[in-house]
Amino acid sequence: MDGDEAVDATARPVLILYCALPGAGKTTAARERERETGAIRFSPIRFSTDEWMAELGLDYFDPLRDRVQARLDRLWRQLLERGQSVILEDGSWTRAERDELRRLARRSGAITELHVFDIPVEELWRRLERRNERPGRGEVPITRELLDESVQRFEAPDAAELALFDRCIVHTGGS
Repeated sequence: MDGDEAVDATARPVLILYCALPGAGKTTAARERERETGAIRFSPIRFSTDEWMAELGLDYFDPLRDRVQARLDRLWRQLLERGQSVILEDGSWTRAERDELRRLARRSGAITELHVFDIPVEELWRRLERRNERPGRGEVPITRELLDESVQRFEAPDAAELALFDRCIVHTGGS
């Protein structure tokens, strides 16, 4: 898939996932994917926990985040089961999380589309510094320490895992 292909809502639904660290471009890519499919009769619905938290006036680290996330999870799963394509903008940092999302999609009869962002850490930090200067709605300021901790926890998919998805798009970028 070259990115110009729209999700065909008359066919099987698509679960579109993003696997990336902060600053990689998930939100930009998800919004673009949402626009690409906007002309389709039943376009995908994009879910962003960060945007929902901001809309509710809650900080990224607020204890209510788990409850918001659980409610959003129930909602997108119901939509997928009813044949609606869904964009999950969250980072899908671990193999276990991606395996579970893929399993849920398959159980719903959905196609799985994984977007992986392979961006050098220094480029991520450059973008985050710029974003931190003027955070937008749903964006939490990320310190270098938090980015470094995130890098340590992040599990990048290997070739064997990528082969398990119906579609896989790798986004690369540097300075």
